[in-house]
Amino acid sequence: MVRKHAAFTLIEMVAVLVLVGILAAVAIPRLPVGGDFEDALQARNLAGLLRLAQLRAMNDPEALQSGTDINRCGVIAVTRTGVSISSNCSSATLLTNFSDTNPDIWLGAELSVSSNQNLPFTLQFGQFANENFLSDNSYLGRPHINGNPLDSTLTITLAGTSVTIEPEGYIYVAR
Repeated sequence: MVRKHAAFTLIEMVAVLVLVGILAAVAIPRLPVGGDFEDALQARNLAGLLRLAQLRAMNDPEALQSGTDINRCGVIAVTRTGVSISSNCSSATLLTNFSDTNPDIWLGAELSVSSNQNLPFTLQFGQFANENFLSDNSYLGRPHINGNPLDSTLTITLAGTSVTIEPEGYIYVAR
């Protein structure tokens, strides 16, 4: 009785090596290395915070109203010492009591803003219409700074990585 041994052919081995090489060429440049990972993570957290405020403003008529509960507020406070959901949903005052709130809604770090805006400022996506209705700008998630429509691109640099906000409401992290 002749026994057959299962084995890979040379063509199968070469095909696997080519596939592994392609995957390595795509994946290795995307791997975080050193402090760049922490910087990129902070910038992605900031972009997530901005998108949270944008979604709140697009879906909740009271998200931009003064005195709104912190869990519904869609106003972002931007200062030199951090970025957070505004403490009273109407001013550029950072949250100060972090133990009672979700830690994802505050980013404390030295940051710089490159724009025609002076720090501190409030950033919201839309305008308050009344407690029962959203404004057209809120439906579209268009950014406003201190109540005025954003007319040029705003870039917030946090920990060395930039987060860009377009006047149409598009938010992205620049590499």
